Amino acid sequence: MSKSSEESKLKNPNISDPIESLYIHVPFCTRKCGYCDYYSISSKVADFSAFYQGLQTELAATLSDIKQNNLCLNRLKTFYMGGGTPSVLPPDVMTSVISLIRKEIGFAQDLEFTIEVNPEPIGHNTVSAAIEAGANRISIGYQAKQDSLLQKIGRLHSYEDFLIIVNLIRESGIENISCDLMFGLPGQTLNDVLESAGQLIELEIPHVSFYSLILEQGTLFYKKYAAHPELLPSDDLERMMYRNLLHLFEQHQYHYYELSSTTKPGFYSKHNYNYWSTKPYLGIGPAAHSYYNGIRRGNVRSFKKWSDNPFASAELEPVNFFQAMQEYAMLAFRLAEGFSPDKFKQRFSINHPFDAELERLLNKDLISYNSNTKAYLLTEKGLDFGNQVFIEFV
Repeated sequence: MSKSSEESKLKNPNISDPIESLYIHVPFCTRKCGYCDYYSISSKVADFSAFYQGLQTELAATLSDIKQNNLCLNRLKTFYMGGGTPSVLPPDVMTSVISLIRKEIGFAQDLEFTIEVNPEPIGHNTVSAAIEAGANRISIGYQAKQDSLLQKIGRLHSYEDFLIIVNLIRESGIENISCDLMFGLPGQTLNDVLESAGQLIELEIPHVSFYSLILEQGTLFYKKYAAHPELLPSDDLERMMYRNLLHLFEQHQYHYYELSSTTKPGFYSKHNYNYWSTKPYLGIGPAAHSYYNGIRRGNVRSFKKWSDNPFASAELEPVNFFQAMQEYAMLAFRLAEGFSPDKFKQRFSINHPFDAELERLLNKDLISYNSNTKAYLLTEKGLDFGNQVFIEFV
C-alpha cells in the first residue's frame, strides 16, 4: 500500500476532534513490582510539592498550546489518574490535584473519573479523599487471589486486603469498579487463574482487565526469567488461560469488548475506548503521553528532568493522515466490534486503502467478515496471534 498524493493533503482527524480526556501519571509506588515497566519512583523519596507544582506548570503550558493552535477543549468527559500508584499521594495532595483540574478545565456532567489504587492499607484515606472530590470509578490492582502468587510477583497486599478496599469503595457509594487480573505468572496454574477470576465474578466486580505477563527489558522479572522460560507457563498454557477467561466471563454475562477487557453492561472504560478510537487526550506528569492536534507527546521518564521543565521536556511525534489510518485500523482489531469500512469512511472521509492487507489476513484465517455488522473481526486464531494482524498496519 502506498501513500497517494491526494491522501498526503488530507489531515489527521485527531486535529479537529474536541479534546475531552485527560490522563495524569502519578509516578510514585511504595515498592516497584518485579514485572512492571511503567515509570515510577519510591514514595519514600517523593517530593509531592514538586509534583503538584510540576502539574500546575505543565497544565498551564498545555492549555496555552491548545489556545495558540485554536483547538477545541471541552469539559472533561474522561479523567484518569494512573501510575505508579495514585493512592500513595497524601489525601491533601490528591484533593489539590483534582481541584486544579476542575478549576482549569472543568468536568462534564457525565464525567468518568478513574483512580488507580493498590489494595494496600496505606492508601485508604487517599481513596476516600478522591471519591469525596469526585472520583466515580476505581481501578484496583488485584492481579491474583492466591497470596503465594502475590508474594512471588512482589505485591504488598493480600487477598484479605483486596476485600477490605472493595468494601471501603462500595461503602462510599461507588459501584463502578474495575480489577486487573494477571495470567502467565511464574508457577501459576490454570486453576489458579480461574479461581482468581471466579472470585471477581462472585464479588460482582463489573469490569475486569486481564493481562498476560510480559518480560520487559530492564525489569527484575526479565533478569530472572528471560533466560529460564521453563519457570513460566508455556505459550500453549498461556493461550489456554486466556481462552478460558473469555469463556468463564461470557458464561456470567460479561461482555468482551476489547482484547484484554470484559464488562457488565454499562461499565466499559470510556477513557480507554477513547484511546482505541484514536481520539485526542491530554497527558501530564512524568512519562505521561498525549495525543492531540495530530501530534503525540511523550514526557521524559525522569522526575527531576520533568519537574525542571515539565512541558518542554517532551518528545514530539507528528502523525500524518496515512499513519492515522494505519493506527485506526490496527486499534479497531483490538475491539470486539472490529474494523468497519463504513466507520472508517465516516472518520477519514475516504474509503479504506487496506484491501490487500485484509485479503492476506482472511486467507490466513486470522480475521473473518461479519455480513450483519459489516465489519472484519478477529477469528479464534486471530485472538491467539493478534500481533500477526496488527503488524499488517504498521
